[in-house]
Amino acid sequence: MKKILFLISILFFSCQEKTEIAETPNTGIMWFNDNPDHTAIIIEGIQHFENIEFEKAYVFFEKAIKLDSTLFAPHVMLASISLPNSPQQEYHYGKAKELVQGKNENSKRFVSLLDNPNQYGNRNILGRGDKTAVWEAMIAEAPDGPFIQFYHAWSRTTLEDRMASMESLLEKRIAAGESANGHILNVLGYSYVQSGDLDKAKSTFEQYMEIYPEGYNAYDSMAEFYFNQKDYENAKIYYEKALQAYPGANSANQKIRQVTALLEE
Repeated sequence: MKKILFLISILFFSCQEKTEIAETPNTGIMWFNDNPDHTAIIIEGIQHFENIEFEKAYVFFEKAIKLDSTLFAPHVMLASISLPNSPQQEYHYGKAKELVQGKNENSKRFVSLLDNPNQYGNRNILGRGDKTAVWEAMIAEAPDGPFIQFYHAWSRTTLEDRMASMESLLEKRIAAGESANGHILNVLGYSYVQSGDLDKAKSTFEQYMEIYPEGYNAYDSMAEFYFNQKDYENAKIYYEKALQAYPGANSANQKIRQVTALLEE
């Protein structure tokens, strides 16, 4: 049943983005070619990226460029995941800049998010400040793209605006029958922690685990919630669940050693 629901959510995402491109070709990010199998690979990469499952996202986007070397968007995502100041990051940034030539304005804006590395040399679509204006321009031209909607909300510069935007987006997606909203719950959970509403944060992370049980970041987020409350026993339980879901989860691997040491003190 979970697999059926997952496939339905993938098809929904695909239809939303593909419809945006087909009906308004001058506005949406031009993610896809005409191969549905290739489209599914990119969509799964997007899902893992949105859920901060970068280890898995990298594999899907790397596969995407091996299957079609003409698409710029997977290079954008790989640049965002690559190590700061690394040759890999610069390679993917350069390819994205090259391949986006002749594409629509939002595709060029998407690549431009990588133009100014942060203080650590990291080129990433994530960030606020100057990136906020880019997302504003993108959503003005493509208001219905789910990827653009999510990162537009994420780019809000104040905690209050970010929470309000994410809550509004969640309501809109639920009203539309969309169930794959774990990435939104994850952002809201951390936002509620920042706001000091720990009860709401905990219940939000619990919802995240409930609707995204096949992922590993939901368990990692719950573990981090407990870790920050110095409840190391529960933190260890959920870091272990994250590793059971995906043994290559870097954050959980690092943290479980730390929490084990704290419990042994």
